[in-house]
Amino acid sequence: MSFQGFSSGYYRPLSVKEVERIHNTSMRILEEVGFMIDNDRVLKFLEDYGCQVDYENKRVFVETKLLLKTIKRAPARIFLCARDEEKDLIIEPNKTFFSNGGTAIKMIDLDNGKRRDTCLKDLAQICKVVDILKNIHVVHLPVYPNELPMETVDIHRFFTALNNNTKHVMGGLYTLQGARDVIRIASIINGSNSLAEKPIISFITSLISPLKIEGNYADIMYEAAQNGIPVVTSVCSIAGLTTPITLAGQLAQLNAEALSGIFLMQVFKAGSPAFYSVVPTIADMRSMQFLFGSIESGLMNSALAQMASFYNLPMYSTGGVTDSKTSDIQAGFEKGMSSLMLSLAGGQLIHNSAGLLEGSIVFSLEELIIDDEINGMALRAARGIEIDEQTLAFAAIKEVGPGGNYITHPHTMNYLHSENFFPQVAERSNYVEWIQKGAWTSPGKANKISKDILETHHVPPLEDNVLEQIEKEFPQLQQLKV
Repeated sequence: MSFQGFSSGYYRPLSVKEVERIHNTSMRILEEVGFMIDNDRVLKFLEDYGCQVDYENKRVFVETKLLLKTIKRAPARIFLCARDEEKDLIIEPNKTFFSNGGTAIKMIDLDNGKRRDTCLKDLAQICKVVDILKNIHVVHLPVYPNELPMETVDIHRFFTALNNNTKHVMGGLYTLQGARDVIRIASIINGSNSLAEKPIISFITSLISPLKIEGNYADIMYEAAQNGIPVVTSVCSIAGLTTPITLAGQLAQLNAEALSGIFLMQVFKAGSPAFYSVVPTIADMRSMQFLFGSIESGLMNSALAQMASFYNLPMYSTGGVTDSKTSDIQAGFEKGMSSLMLSLAGGQLIHNSAGLLEGSIVFSLEELIIDDEINGMALRAARGIEIDEQTLAFAAIKEVGPGGNYITHPHTMNYLHSENFFPQVAERSNYVEWIQKGAWTSPGKANKISKDILETHHVPPLEDNVLEQIEKEFPQLQQLKV
């Protein structure tokens, strides 16, 4: 496995006592306020498990002792496998990985720079570019193909991603049947390996803030649990609208919501791989506009990394986000700050970190390239400074001595490629050289890199016999295969 992540966890916005206070408040929320599930079958599951259930109001109340006993059954590490085994990941403490984001409904055209509706071809191209980028480790289904009917969009999205990249594929779903069909497609690709043994896909089943699990998503969670598929139960909360406006109040409620998803997955099947999943945001209270790129979001994600560590749960969080409409200075500082903060705080799988603009409504291949570089810088910071006998370099210092230089010394050669981060997009030449090379801006350079990748990078497609079997069982895929 070539992607091993990086040590992280330097930044701690919460004290130990503050972590405990948030935990205690969350326990009271789940015991006294409860959470809602509009699904009678699941309510019966929970009642039989020992929860107090109010069928009339579809509410579930969980005692703290039962909750803590149950979430301890959740694995502390999650394997995210890929078509290319060298790109398999282990999500666990002290490792940080990035995924791109979804599901955008608009695309910035690579040729004319104009916004347009997203389509299936965009999804294929994005997956192809992500396949080669070093600092985006998981393919998160990036766009919604507007030309497809809801009934088939799930299989088209997952199949297109699996056929156009070799990394792990994670994405949301719209129907229970779609989930079952995607599981079948992934099983065909896996051959003799079960999805529990080699999970090449994972599902996102978004919960609704405040404190609600939608009935259809509960059914999808059950289906995933029975098949050993990792599940993200992400909750996008908005301070002042769907949670208290105070950051502490939002953390307490969002922590309770994240734990409700973990809890339900373990009720369905003990040991189910489930992420502690959080998407904290705020609103501009002057306009009620939802904001993704605020500094408060970065602060809360970092605090929630501590909460995930408190419960020893693998974390799915949010970084690299912006409210800017284009690849400008605002996009750079909002994305850079949130990715860096969360990397330093120990975020394990940071989603939405690449390619998205305008609060994740718009996708840009240029921005994808720029964000891959931002991620690389954040990971370099999270890796920290390695101190040992070799890196302290006393022997080299002694050999070079006063007045010498290190340019040709073997020690320099040994660490040349590993010690420093070398960007592709950021411009480091002097002004004269920059003018001579064409005075490229970062978006312009990223545009060229994207086009070069699309032209030259080859992603091995699925094997012919696998494609034949998938298309035989799902003939609708033949018509729009890209």
